[in-house]
Amino acid sequence: MKQILLIEDNIMNSELVKDILEMENYEITCTADGMDALDILEKESFDLILTDINLPKMDGLELVKHIRSDMDPNIKVIAISSDTLTKDGRQFTDVGFDGFIQKPFKIGEFRKYIKSLLDD
Repeated sequence: MKQILLIEDNIMNSELVKDILEMENYEITCTADGMDALDILEKESFDLILTDINLPKMDGLELVKHIRSDMDPNIKVIAISSDTLTKDGRQFTDVGFDGFIQKPFKIGEFRKYIKSLLDD
């Protein structure tokens, strides 16, 4: 079973994403901030990390820098953001993310995208 770490501080968004991914038979670990995510990553390994950008204690941008420099530089890390200024996610890939999901997203497209990331 594929393991996904979800970092999302909005409980409704977290529950929605978790429910969608569990329906696809992925195992989901959730946390609400970047510092807790680093602690989890020191103890467990994941096939994919999905992280919001605006998080308490450590934002997603700082988190991906730590993952790339101090942990597994090859793990897929996807930014999830409702930032309306983001057009194509290029600023996220420029700092180390493997991709970008704009919130709100269409459930079918989200499921298909996650499946494509984990099935390669």
